[in-house]
Amino acid sequence: MTSSQEKKPDLEQAWQHAVAALDLVAPPGVTLHRGVGGRTLSGPVATVEGFLCWLRVMSAPTPGGKVWEGAGLAAELIGDGVPRPCLLSEYTWGEGPVFQALLWERLSGTVVSATPDLTVPVKVEPGWWGGLRQALDALHEVPTPEGRQVFSQAFVHRIPDHIPETAETGIDTTVRKWVTAHGDLHWANLTDNPLSIIDWEGWGAAPAGYDAAVLHAYALPVAEIAAKVRQVFADVLDTDDGHLAHLIICAEIIQASERDELHARLAPYVKRFVSELLTSTSP
Repeated sequence: MTSSQEKKPDLEQAWQHAVAALDLVAPPGVTLHRGVGGRTLSGPVATVEGFLCWLRVMSAPTPGGKVWEGAGLAAELIGDGVPRPCLLSEYTWGEGPVFQALLWERLSGTVVSATPDLTVPVKVEPGWWGGLRQALDALHEVPTPEGRQVFSQAFVHRIPDHIPETAETGIDTTVRKWVTAHGDLHWANLTDNPLSIIDWEGWGAAPAGYDAAVLHAYALPVAEIAAKVRQVFADVLDTDDGHLAHLIICAEIIQASERDELHARLAPYVKRFVSELLTSTSP
């Protein structure tokens, strides 16, 4: 049987296995949440003592690598200045594929958006935006483990493949400053009141301004929130580094628009923004 014909791992069965192995209790009729791309499966659970938790299961051909190690490294290296759920337990099993179960504390807030992109204005407390800015500033000060990058310089150099106009304007795609970043800071990875940042599997070094640029790009369908992001992170985004960060995430979204509905609906907003950005930054 070829790899394309191999049966995909049964994540629902794996999730139930993890519940039993970790001595947890799942609510009757529990609704499980499948992650983007179908790589993870998550849902609410409780310990036998009644402590509310959140269980996520993922699979991989072999253990190890950036995604596999991301949550554990974040729990170990990132301090309390970055609000995020506490990792309570980790459990792995299986051989080709292997499975990883991560048990988190249950957060009191709810995700800002059910999807990574925004469709309606967000409703958060006045201090939420300042807290988010402080959290990202604190994250930038965390030393990045060697070898952990959100993506490579080689990908950045390929921006013209997805945004041909950048080749015409002669924009330098060399990243001058790398900082520690979440790497996937969209609206489904943020909770409202209180603020928490979730899903740390892909964190690592990214170009300065990348997290803010991602947040802005996924807010483009709601102009007032996109404007708020630009205001809060103006000193980051209104720079040469910030403009490059914007072009990187826009290239990623345009590339992904050929594969999934989420990015296909974002692409028209992104392409319009790119046109405006290149016009405003042209000599």
